[in-house]
Amino acid sequence: MAEYIENTGDFTGLYNTCIFYQSWQAEHPRGVVVIAHGVGEYSGRYRNLLNRMQGDGISFYALDHRGHGRSEGKKGHINSFNDYTADLKTFIQMVRAETTGLPLTLLGHSMGGTIACKFALDYPGYIDGLLLSSAGFIQAVRVPGWKKGMAALLSNIMPGLSMPTGLDRSALSHDQQAVDDYANDPLVHDLVSARWYMEFSRAGEECLQRAGELTLPLLIIHGSADTIVDPQGSRQVMEKASSPDKQLFIFDGLYHETMNESPPEREKVLDTFRSWIIRQVEGKTVEV
Repeated sequence: MAEYIENTGDFTGLYNTCIFYQSWQAEHPRGVVVIAHGVGEYSGRYRNLLNRMQGDGISFYALDHRGHGRSEGKKGHINSFNDYTADLKTFIQMVRAETTGLPLTLLGHSMGGTIACKFALDYPGYIDGLLLSSAGFIQAVRVPGWKKGMAALLSNIMPGLSMPTGLDRSALSHDQQAVDDYANDPLVHDLVSARWYMEFSRAGEECLQRAGELTLPLLIIHGSADTIVDPQGSRQVMEKASSPDKQLFIFDGLYHETMNESPPEREKVLDTFRSWIIRQVEGKTVEV
């Protein structure tokens, strides 16, 4: 089986922020996937998908969003959600230049799913397909009105004030090893700012409102037992999307990180991603 050619690098994002990225290039690529990761994590946590697709001729590129992983920026803080999409636009332009003529699919997980969806809405001509994994359109934990009001106030007067996400690590996966790896990973953090919370919430609402504008080939995957992000958001986007080629898979009983779930459930998810990506590259009707 052909091995990936692995590389790392950086580029200059918005406000002259240094953004780190990684690439795993196939020897004879026939397609490209760009990964937008979730809040608090980074580009190196998608090895299960990479391993599953090794030898399929698909190259992968992934950036660490500002304030995450090895990229510059205050942890979990943004001035605007458009900071993320601006960095991603620069990154995808760079990837396009390196992989001229290859179909490019954007894969976003959790917060990265919201980033990817908003990017597809704002810059539809930049990508050829959209994959959304447990996309963060609707938070599963309902936030009381007074807390939302406090966040809105702090976003204006102390926008960079950081607070723990309160994310329940045990709700990421049924695989205890995956949960432990997340908890012990020095590149993972659990901080977000008041401004980040408001911008993330607004971006999720915008994606739900504008989902009808989506016309790209679309695959959405979610776990039915996700207690971090409500699967209803994925259902709403799928229902509203105008894409002629669109599919939704809600995997029964799976948690938030479906690609890091316990085998064999994880393999079902990875096979779904793999089949869809390959069929898109080959220009065939998707039949998973």
